[in-house]
Amino acid sequence: MQMIFQRTATFETVRRPRQPSRRGAFALEPVDSLPRLLQRIAELAGRSLEPNPFFLPEFLEPAIQALGRRRVKLATISDRDDLRFFAPVVATGRGLLSGPQLRIWTHPYAPLGSPLIDRDFAKQIAESLLAHLSTSGRRQLTLPDLPLDGLTAAALRAAAGRRGYATEASLQLRPILRPQAGDGLHTFDEMVAQKRRRELDRQLRRLCETGSVSFMPARTPSEIDAAFNMFIALEASGWKGRKGTALQRRDSILRFARAAVQRLAQKEQAAIDVIRLGDRPIAALIRLEHGGLSIPWKIAYDEEFAAFSPGKQLMCDATRRWLLDPAVTRVDPVCDEDNPLMAGLWTERERYGTLIISTRRWALGARVSAGLINLRSAGKRRAKALLSRKRPTKSTARKSN
Repeated sequence: MQMIFQRTATFETVRRPRQPSRRGAFALEPVDSLPRLLQRIAELAGRSLEPNPFFLPEFLEPAIQALGRRRVKLATISDRDDLRFFAPVVATGRGLLSGPQLRIWTHPYAPLGSPLIDRDFAKQIAESLLAHLSTSGRRQLTLPDLPLDGLTAAALRAAAGRRGYATEASLQLRPILRPQAGDGLHTFDEMVAQKRRRELDRQLRRLCETGSVSFMPARTPSEIDAAFNMFIALEASGWKGRKGTALQRRDSILRFARAAVQRLAQKEQAAIDVIRLGDRPIAALIRLEHGGLSIPWKIAYDEEFAAFSPGKQLMCDATRRWLLDPAVTRVDPVCDEDNPLMAGLWTERERYGTLIISTRRWALGARVSAGLINLRSAGKRRAKALLSRKRPTKSTARKSN
């Protein structure tokens, strides 16, 4: 494949006189401050306790423009000119049995709530967050979609144990892949049952009998642009298009997704894998990458070839490459625990959920919040189960491809 590199501008440079930052100062910045914080966020992302590509400016700025401009603020903790903490947040008013609070901003297109925390100052930053809650009148910090056994959760839980209270809600056991914990391709053979591997191999041989099959990654801006258009066409032609959940359902969502992927690709933090049958794309996978973390963000396939499981073939190919890549330490599909594609492929699970930090020792408000979140989660699961029972078997099988 001929590679043509073309660099485009992402953010307009904003020059403002730099104000001296107080040591350990917490601030809520307007979203218009993002261009001014670009360099400092990039530096913090390189030393973050846990990576999160959704909080990189290349993804965050178009997401805010499309989804949250009116209500999102940028939470920062600075140490002179260095950022030690960064996350988009929503400040809410007084709730049931609780005062004003902060909530890390996540959404269906970015379901990972790990803030960027300087790993060399994690304990101090966690203490600073609790101190800010105590002095500002905001009694509660909520972190949805968080790996509950990760380093971020551990640091915040420890600080809350000294200065307040921590509780969890909406617990899930999500599929996860840790390539460095295994033995390369041998790990794939152990993960996927022999019967399933044989069936996938048989389907791939049958697909190859119909024409030339190629697995091709797109990384350069020109390749990304072409592959993204292929992905959009595949997604819109399938069940997501019929259900109204495809990216192109709204122009603002499509512009955000295209801009985020293109900007991350310019930083070598996004790629799109495509399976082609001859010149025809039949499956595409968008991957986001940051600090050893790889996220298979979106996948789509041509339902005309559902009998060959092109979505599964593409994910299996990506899994093998992740297992052989020393730069990848963790692969998180940021999906529900019962996702038919990932749950059936990867065997390891990780606790995910909402972590609620309170400055109150008994934290009645935090306990009530956790109970309400659990009720909503249970309601969503019941509704999803009812819909899946009503859905035709053929449609369900197609979604797992």
